Amino acid sequence: MTRSETEVRSQKVDELRGIGIEPYPSPSYQRSHTTQQVHDIFAQPGKELQNGQTDPEEQSLRLCGRITSKRDSGKICFIDLKDADGKIQLKIEKSLVTGETGLSFDQIKKLLDIGDFVGAEGIACRTQRGELSIQVRELQVLSKATIQFPDAYYGVNDPETCRRHREMDMAGNPESLQRFVLRSRILQSIRTYLWSAGFYEIETPTLQAIYGGAAARPFITHHNALDVDLYLRIAPELFLKRAICGGFERVFELGRVFRNEGIDSTHNPEFTSLEVYQAYADYFDILAVVEEVICNAGAAVFGDRKQIGYQGQIINLERQYDHTGSYPTFTGKHWQVQTMVGAVKDKTGLDFDSLQLPDAIAAAEKLGAHLSNLEKQSLGYVLYTVFDKQVAPTLIQPTFIIDFPVEVSPLAKGHRSKPGFVERFELFIAGTECANGFSELNDPKEQRKRFEEQLAQKKAGDDEAHPMDEDFIQALSLGMPNCAGMGIGVDRIVMLLTDTLSIRDAILFPTMRPVKDA
Repeated sequence: MTRSETEVRSQKVDELRGIGIEPYPSPSYQRSHTTQQVHDIFAQPGKELQNGQTDPEEQSLRLCGRITSKRDSGKICFIDLKDADGKIQLKIEKSLVTGETGLSFDQIKKLLDIGDFVGAEGIACRTQRGELSIQVRELQVLSKATIQFPDAYYGVNDPETCRRHREMDMAGNPESLQRFVLRSRILQSIRTYLWSAGFYEIETPTLQAIYGGAAARPFITHHNALDVDLYLRIAPELFLKRAICGGFERVFELGRVFRNEGIDSTHNPEFTSLEVYQAYADYFDILAVVEEVICNAGAAVFGDRKQIGYQGQIINLERQYDHTGSYPTFTGKHWQVQTMVGAVKDKTGLDFDSLQLPDAIAAAEKLGAHLSNLEKQSLGYVLYTVFDKQVAPTLIQPTFIIDFPVEVSPLAKGHRSKPGFVERFELFIAGTECANGFSELNDPKEQRKRFEEQLAQKKAGDDEAHPMDEDFIQALSLGMPNCAGMGIGVDRIVMLLTDTLSIRDAILFPTMRPVKDA
């Protein structure tokens, strides 16, 4: 019976140990150069090598990485060595690699496989075919791979495998590894901008006695020592605002939040959120911070380029609209801004400034909106439902929708001139909500009233209604200056800037059903 690939590779581990070579050695390998550094050195004027030439200076080069290709040709063996920066070819000749130190030529041919990590020492050369290579003098095994490595050409194509075994996905698909490199750059750019703008990064509890800060169902856990149920946070909002009450003026937190909800192309139960709060500001001030965060993230990926591709669409990140006439406190160039009432009117013809509730319900249902009993309770709910179903998916270019109904915004400050509305915005790009923000409610009596209304909705069957939070009301009672806050779904920004269709491919290790239940 033919042995499996795993059995063959495991046997090679035993053979290496049998000849006194540890396949997983403890000492670190002292690398002198990365693959890209070698390419850079020998691209310099005066350092170029001709075909068939070795480095006349015989500069010793020590590289390490993973074998991604291995080709035997008689008394010469070629290996493609890949590290985080790139790859380079190793040229291994039997006459030069004797095994006095490291592996012998025959051992390299017999016992090394694609996927193994190795360290190589040698000098630069250029083959007769013109490929810059390392003429190896010594090669050591650093880690033996005991399962089959992804095919060098086809990579890993099964989405389930890619998401469940991300290490295999990144090892076999260079574009996947690059996506998560870009994700790291995006996160770095977010922090760098906020630090430079005077915001302090603080940390809030992940385990909370009362979940809050968003409309979502929480995950519940139990603390044995305290014998109490706790919740994984659905948002850090209320704690960040308590920090403002305590004296901070600009704070943010970039971290994981958890919501016990369904999984689809834009939702994962565990995701990365950015929340930012600024004292003495309103929703237009914090809206500008949203733009800065996303534009800086775009620059980290695309440099000066403003037009980017996303799923066959061209998205223009250029801030090109002047809204000074419509919004006097909002100066300079920004993305498009529309009120929710205005956006709904433009798209559907319905004018919620003049509609009464019965007429609004009838018109919404005529458009195909299936309203729940809760959504039929007020004009604000109907407006939001029509916007969510009919308008939001059509907003392709970056667009801020402002001025939300108070019914769907329990933590936002009432609008300064529009009764029944609050000073809130959401940012939509490519038909998806990417950010949410508002002028923060800082009246403790009004906040209590809003929480009580949410409790009534909870009793009426709304599982995502906000609970009462007495500690937060006490913090507001101590006093919170006028303040604006915003939240950004970082994974959705990563999706946008890396042209990724599913959030599960923008998260390194997404939530997956255990294999035994799959």
